[in-house]
Amino acid sequence: MLEEKIISYTQNPYQELLSVAQRTNININELDFNLLSFSTQYRFNSDSEWNKISEKDLNLFDEDENFLKENLQIKQEYKIEIFHNANINTSFNAIKLVANKTLTKIVAQIEFNKLKYHDKLALELLQNIYKKMLKLKFLIGIRIFDFKKELISLVTQHKTNALKKPVQLVVARGVEPIATQNEALIFNYKDKAKNYTLDEKRSGIISVDENELVFTHLKAKKGKEGKDLNLHILEALEPKEHKFNFSCTDAFKAVENENGTNYIALKKGFIVENADKYDISNVLEFNGSVDFKSIGVIRAGLDKNVKINIKFLSDMQDAVNSGVGIECEELNISGSVAGNTDLKATNLRIEGMTNSKSKIYAKNAYIKTHRGYIEGENIDIDLLENGTIKAKVVKIKKSLGGNIEADKIYIENVTSNNFLIFYENAIIQNIEGDNNKFCAKIRILDEDYDKKLMALKNEEFNISKKIHIIKQHIISSKSGVVAIEKKVSELKNSQKNIPLQYEKIIREYNLHNQQLTKLQNKRKELLDEENAIHKKLLELQQILLEAKFINKSGKWTNMNEVRFTLIEPKKELFYSSSKDEDIKFIGLKKDIQNNEEIIEIDKKPNYDEKDTQWLSQSKE
Repeated sequence: MLEEKIISYTQNPYQELLSVAQRTNININELDFNLLSFSTQYRFNSDSEWNKISEKDLNLFDEDENFLKENLQIKQEYKIEIFHNANINTSFNAIKLVANKTLTKIVAQIEFNKLKYHDKLALELLQNIYKKMLKLKFLIGIRIFDFKKELISLVTQHKTNALKKPVQLVVARGVEPIATQNEALIFNYKDKAKNYTLDEKRSGIISVDENELVFTHLKAKKGKEGKDLNLHILEALEPKEHKFNFSCTDAFKAVENENGTNYIALKKGFIVENADKYDISNVLEFNGSVDFKSIGVIRAGLDKNVKINIKFLSDMQDAVNSGVGIECEELNISGSVAGNTDLKATNLRIEGMTNSKSKIYAKNAYIKTHRGYIEGENIDIDLLENGTIKAKVVKIKKSLGGNIEADKIYIENVTSNNFLIFYENAIIQNIEGDNNKFCAKIRILDEDYDKKLMALKNEEFNISKKIHIIKQHIISSKSGVVAIEKKVSELKNSQKNIPLQYEKIIREYNLHNQQLTKLQNKRKELLDEENAIHKKLLELQQILLEAKFINKSGKWTNMNEVRFTLIEPKKELFYSSSKDEDIKFIGLKKDIQNNEEIIEIDKKPNYDEKDTQWLSQSKE
């Protein structure tokens, strides 16, 4: 056993500890030391004299300019007190030091949940952090910046509200080198293709926006050296230069900066490359059919000013084959479209036929013969053959059957088996067939009112049952409670004790009254909500009252129907055609019967020309 503590001055405390252990034949694990103080000397040149510097002045090396001097040398001597200690050092074990790969940062991870606060905890932690640094052969007190202040702040927090989780604290920081920038050409526009599917990558078409960063030419630029906490220089490598065969048309603007040159798109379109020269094109031509194997899926964007023209007129083959997907601002197809295709365009024109399994989305579209599915805003079709259309405005020359849903519909010639849903206006020039259904409905986009009303009614029913039960209880107990309240008043006046049972009965009675009021208020809220929905439905139905069906010729065949679907009350009004009738206008009108307002079918032999004005406006 070590009889007395040993005071020693050393540049290597752990080596000194080993020497004492060997000299005294004591197991080194039973020896420990306290760091009493340390002294620091430095010089900026190997030939210079060593300069002493106090601990408070060590912030001299906080300045990168001083710390990065090539020949900086620092040495330290430590005054330590060695003692015999077989006890476990709790705070020492609660600290873990971690350094980054370049040794430019040391972080202490402290498990405060293992530490109890005492007045000297901050000093104890500082002592043990420094001891761990010395064991790893790091200098202490160098470039610690605000480490001590932050340590004291954490200990203060631990005193006020014990910290339960490990806390990380930066102990010291060297200077991280700034990486060298090699010359490089970066194709920024290709970044968006990283999220493309394999099918979308197949075509190689990538669109850009005006003012979008398309390319970056990074110039060779040497980095800056750093220094780790062991005073080793971290060198910056010499940059690599490359010769790129690269040029751009005037579709790009070159913007110089300290790192290189950015090439900005001056217009929308898609990037094309020819012999290392890059341009922005707006038209993509296919003089032949396109298939999935060759182009896959083109995603050029609906607003990137990209026009795609596909020309392949054939009675035997499709111009756009199965599996192909195209998205662009303008799409013109001279030929037919196969099934299992997905076309999207702001403006679309198909001089051919669409397959029944094709899907098309277009703001404005013209199709010669349509058999598939199309959704959009303004749709013009020469011949509809059992296809499906959803749009705002639909105009068709001849319909041989199909499903149409739109605000406004115009068809020159209707044959048989057509199902139309219109929200404002449907105009038919001639009806030549039967089994046609023309349905005027209300577009309800936001929510399912029937479902909501049913839920409200169910909730109201359950609350009404609870109200009934509570009311019965209040009525049956009221007279008894009044008598008890009178008795309680007498007892209070005579300053006698009130039985607990009396207080309980009165309290329960008052609670039932509070519950009743709360439930009644809730029922009123539900009824108000129901009334608001009914009011909303009536407002929507007013729109339906403006809906009009016009048969311009006035001639009908048998077995055609015009239906109006009311929602308040919920029922359908319909007109079933007869061959002998001459009716050009069918709508709804309000009437009074038995002092009640009713809605009924309004049939007229003529129509108002203003109801067809939208046709001439759309042609313009």
